[in-house]
Amino acid sequence: MKKMLNIAIVCTSTFIMVGCGSNNTNANKTIGSHQRKVSYLVDGTNKMSLYTFDKDMPDVSNCDANCQKIWPLFTGGNTDSTDIKVFDTNTSQLAYRTHPMYFYANDHKQGDTNGNNIHQVWHLIYAPTGTNDSQTAFSTDTMTQTYLTDSNGRTLYTFDKDGNNSSNCYGTPDTKPLGSCEARWPVFYSAELSRLPAGTTASDFGTIDRNTSKELKDKNGEPLATKQTTYKGHPLYYWNGDKKAGDTKGDWVQGLWDVVELSVHKTATSSGYGY
Repeated sequence: MKKMLNIAIVCTSTFIMVGCGSNNTNANKTIGSHQRKVSYLVDGTNKMSLYTFDKDMPDVSNCDANCQKIWPLFTGGNTDSTDIKVFDTNTSQLAYRTHPMYFYANDHKQGDTNGNNIHQVWHLIYAPTGTNDSQTAFSTDTMTQTYLTDSNGRTLYTFDKDGNNSSNCYGTPDTKPLGSCEARWPVFYSAELSRLPAGTTASDFGTIDRNTSKELKDKNGEPLATKQTTYKGHPLYYWNGDKKAGDTKGDWVQGLWDVVELSVHKTATSSGYGY
């Protein structure tokens, strides 16, 4: 049965759409933040918190036997879910959109989230609306997550396939312009950043040069984006599917795109699971 995740936007802001692929129009934009209320995935039986590991690869676990003593595998079987599948037939470990899932040994009861952000590489799974699988549920606890936006409230994202201070999202000539990565995920660039969100410093942000030979071109044949702002080495993007301030529809797209979490804390307990 389908389980729905209700996301409530806490902050509001004036929203300005940005031209596809162009970051030169953003040269005077500054960084901001918004908050949203989210629930996280738990297993369907004991309702214990589930986590992902940043050092894993798509459908590949890099948590060895010693690691698994602290981070037991979440195992199960294949269902009709489009989100959750067995990726390793030897262990029957399940993955959420190609991200292997784990429990944390020091979570002892329902509602424990002691593993979240350990070493900044273990994270709760804030799955979006529409996630469906009989082996999982959504938490009764609601978390308030603060995430990165531009100054107009438009959500910024990172791409798992990027390198450190290097983008792999371009509008290359061998792809149709409207279907290319850069067309769907316009880059964010600001020449100067001010009014930084709480918990961030100027040293968290940087600028990289884009590979102009791979760039989408304007009507004069010039590259649309030559520079891009980074956060802790991760290039920042918009998602063209976001239509207003506070939209986070790009989160978890293809299991590769993520909102930039600045902080999270538990805020409330509801009356039941969202089946």
